[in-house]
Amino acid sequence: MTGDALSPEAVAVLKAGYAGHSGAKSRRLYLALYDLLASAQLAADTQLPASRVLAPVLGVGRNTVTATYQQLADEGLLYTAQRGGTRVRAQTGAAPATGERLGPETACGGRLSRRATADAVRERPLALCPGEPDSTLFPRQAWSRALARAGRSADAKLGYRYDAGEPTLREAIARYLASWRSLSVDPACVLITASTRQSLAIAAGLYADPGDTAWVESPGYSGASQAWRLLGLQLKPLAVDGEGLVCPADLAGARLLYATPCFQYPAGHGLAPARRRALLARAADAGTVVFEDDYDSEFRDDSQPRPALASAAASQGATVVHAGTFSKLMFPAVRLGWMVLPVGHVPAAMGVMRSLGGGHNAVQQRAVASLLDDGTVARHLVRARAEYGRRRRALIDTLANSPLRVRNGSGGLSLVIDLPAPVDRGRLVRALHGHGLGAHPLEALDLNADSASPCRALVVGTGNLAVADTVCAAGRLIDAWQAVHPLA
Repeated sequence: MTGDALSPEAVAVLKAGYAGHSGAKSRRLYLALYDLLASAQLAADTQLPASRVLAPVLGVGRNTVTATYQQLADEGLLYTAQRGGTRVRAQTGAAPATGERLGPETACGGRLSRRATADAVRERPLALCPGEPDSTLFPRQAWSRALARAGRSADAKLGYRYDAGEPTLREAIARYLASWRSLSVDPACVLITASTRQSLAIAAGLYADPGDTAWVESPGYSGASQAWRLLGLQLKPLAVDGEGLVCPADLAGARLLYATPCFQYPAGHGLAPARRRALLARAADAGTVVFEDDYDSEFRDDSQPRPALASAAASQGATVVHAGTFSKLMFPAVRLGWMVLPVGHVPAAMGVMRSLGGGHNAVQQRAVASLLDDGTVARHLVRARAEYGRRRRALIDTLANSPLRVRNGSGGLSLVIDLPAPVDRGRLVRALHGHGLGAHPLEALDLNADSASPCRALVVGTGNLAVADTVCAAGRLIDAWQAVHPLA
């Protein structure tokens, strides 16, 4: 479309664009004009209609047209000529029109890396999903009140935060660790993070360089291997048995080691005392930093939580980073966790967290601190532990007379079920999803397992279904296995 003045065709396109957009009149006019200009449909120096002419055509006020022209002129798309009205400025290149909508049918540009392809998030059902707590158990009103109080606090810091976290929360966590983990720490050693995965990334940035070696439990928490592999660490698997991880005789060259010593995931075994001592001694000799993930020891339904591995580290000369979150203590959406570090490493850890893009929600941190201090979290923990225990026992009892065998464990929000015979892993996953179940193969958590290897065991969640629903889900679990078992 060329010429000294806007052609009738261009006016028709502008009207159609205005009608096609939603929102306030000023926004619709801006987007319609931007589409017309950015798509290079108007030649340079084309004159636009005066505001008194265009306004009635579109049914908007003259001030709306004038303001829109001025904004587009400020953005370099229009200019005002002396006595020549508002005109189109010459464009160096066409830009995509704003009317284009990204959706499932839109072609994806750019090639994904192998790592991104392997780690892509795929939706799966939540029923029997391992490690999934029931967020409805936490008293919602108490959380709302605490959040409101924290938001009204006159000294709440609402700007960007790149520190170790809200002092009140660091102090509350130190008290909690002393009570529940036999871990006595100064609040200055506590760094507030957003999640265990962020804590893992901070530990990798703090203690290792790309290409360095790290040991991880296998089978174990896939988030640890994903986080450290993403940051370029070379992973080695640590075998696991009924006494926890099997520590290699020599850790030389390993910068980091990931462990769940109080409550191994997913098997549920605690690290035997002799192995705890051996792990600390060998880590101290090799200079390996142990990352202790204490993910849901509170929910062991047969005993009190064991002392944290970090509580014995100093006497052995080892460095243990103790990490945890409020995802199970409260609910996952709170998105708060912590790391206990040597106090001299905290400033460097804050720098790593800033490089990773981490910051702090000071209001949320204050709310959590108040709920720790007034006993709300402790009371919730007692109630939730009893309820999760009932749900776990309901699942075990329902499966008792089936071919599926539950391994011995120590409670928590997941358990391992052995299959009577190996089955095709892909077929089983599809059958599980088809029955609305989020359980997944144990082999998916094993660094040594090939993707084509058969499934011999399942990791099943016990936390996010009420007792009656748990019984129904257990029946569907049996049906899913029978659907793929060669002898069923």
